[in-house]
Amino acid sequence: MKDSSFYETLGVEQGASEGEIRSAFRRLAKQSHPDRLEGEERQRAEKDFQAITEAFNVLTRPDQREKYDKEISQGVSSVGGMDPQEISKRLAAKGAQSFKEGRNTEAIDLLRQSLDHDEGQARAHYFLGLALSKLVGKGRDGLRHLERATQLEPDNSTMKAETAAAFLNAGMKSRAERLASEVLGLDPTNAKATLIIEQIQAPDRRGRRGSAKG
Repeated sequence: MKDSSFYETLGVEQGASEGEIRSAFRRLAKQSHPDRLEGEERQRAEKDFQAITEAFNVLTRPDQREKYDKEISQGVSSVGGMDPQEISKRLAAKGAQSFKEGRNTEAIDLLRQSLDHDEGQARAHYFLGLALSKLVGKGRDGLRHLERATQLEPDNSTMKAETAAAFLNAGMKSRAERLASEVLGLDPTNAKATLIIEQIQAPDRRGRRGSAKG
């Protein structure tokens, strides 16, 4: 049963009703209940009973079943031993690709799912931040995710430079300048960070020159 989907484990179709799922579980539970067996057969039955119980618990809870069905459709189900971090990584990759191809709504959905599995997935935070920044009223949420990405990968100059640019666009110059300076500490030739620093400091320089002339 290890490599089967939860539906296959219970012997039902993916569109099965809750009643059909409960009926299948009761039937299989009677067949494989460990208390009916001994020795090696009991050990196998315990594993099978654990598998059908896990399948039953997920498929009879609407929110968990919906999430599981999405994972199946995206080819990232945890069935078969894939750990949550690997699922998160795959969802983040799919979300990043959707964002790059202009499918922003799809990207946001995939990236949020990625973070549901692993909040520490920096790439998911990064692309979710970029995607949210394109939506009216979601700018601050976008900045929060971008900043979280830089905290998770502090040596990633690309993420930091893009985050600095996002803060600058939001009018938060001090945070933009701090991040841009950190980028230049990692990569002194980073063009985006250099431009951000110049844009922030240029008005001050012009102001000082004007004061000197006066």
